[in-house]
Amino acid sequence: MRTIKFNVSELIKPVIQNNKTYYEVQWKGYRETTLEPKENLLKDVAKMANQFEKKDKIKFYVNKNKTTKKRTPRFDYGGDD
Repeated sequence: MRTIKFNVSELIKPVIQNNKTYYEVQWKGYRETTLEPKENLLKDVAKMANQFEKKDKIKFYVNKNKTTKKRTPRFDYGGDD
């Protein structure tokens, strides 16, 4: 069985959809971008993901609604350092 491997060209931006964190990914050799789960990228291209978050000062956190107690993931660009 032949395994096809795709290479990440660039991480575009973080996206939160259905309470899950994704990154919009540009693939080498393709024009279209896709949304890929952050946890997968941290396994497959950890160095690239960590450098992207550090460069753009992206901070992930969980917000808790005071009324409903519902927890939702959020992110912030360029925190105050």
